[in-house]
Amino acid sequence: MVSINVILEEFLNEQGQRLKLKTFRDYESVVSLFKIYLNDYAHNYLGEADLECWEKEIEEDMESFTRIFGAKQLSSGVFCEFLDYFIIRKVMSGEDFIKKAVRVMKKLVKWLYDNQYIHQAVYAEMKEYFSEASNLPTVEKVSDLIYEETKKSPRVMYEEEEEGYFYIDHIESGKLWLQPLFGGDKVIGPLSVPKKITDLCEEGWQLSGVVGRSQGKWYFIESGNVYR
Repeated sequence: MVSINVILEEFLNEQGQRLKLKTFRDYESVVSLFKIYLNDYAHNYLGEADLECWEKEIEEDMESFTRIFGAKQLSSGVFCEFLDYFIIRKVMSGEDFIKKAVRVMKKLVKWLYDNQYIHQAVYAEMKEYFSEASNLPTVEKVSDLIYEETKKSPRVMYEEEEEGYFYIDHIESGKLWLQPLFGGDKVIGPLSVPKKITDLCEEGWQLSGVVGRSQGKWYFIESGNVYR
C-alpha cells in the first residue's frame, strides 16, 4: 500500500515540473491544508477496524492518518467536506483562495484517477461535484457582504434576537427570509439587504450569525459563515 503522504508528494513533484513557481506555491498550500484536514477529520469516514488502527497510532503521532492509510480512504465525501466545510469554516479563506483550492483539488482528483489511485465511481462523483463547485467562491463573497451589512445595523437594544444557524427560506430582490436550521418553523424576515446579496444567494443556503428586530425591521447583527 502506498501511503497518502507518498501519493500527495508524488502529485506535487509532478506538478512542480510543469508549473510556474507562484502557481506551484498555491498547490503546495492547498495540499498542505488537505493533509491537515485528513489528519484531523477524515477518521470520521473510517470503518470499525481501520478506526481502531488509527486510534492506536494517534496517541503517538497526530499526523498518523496520512502515514498509515492509502488512497482507499480518499472518498468523495472526504474531498467534498474539505472544500465545503474545512476551507470555509475552519480556514475561513477568502474568495480568491477558494477558487485556487477548487482548481487544485480538481487537478488532484483527475491525477489520482489517471494514476489508478481512485476508482471510476469516486471520480464520477467528484466530476459531478466539481460541476457544481463553481459557486463556492460566491458563497464566500456573500459571507463577506453580509458581514459588511452588520456594520450598518442600528446599535440599539433589539426587541427580538435570534442566534444560531439558519437557512435561506425565500429570496426577493433586496430581501431575505430565514428559517432556523434547528428548533421550529418560524420564518424570520424580511431582512433588507443590498440587491447584490440577493442576486448571489440561493434558497436553501445556510448561514450562521445573529439577527435582530427593531421597530418592525430585521437586521443582521453578527455574521458567521455562509454554506451552500
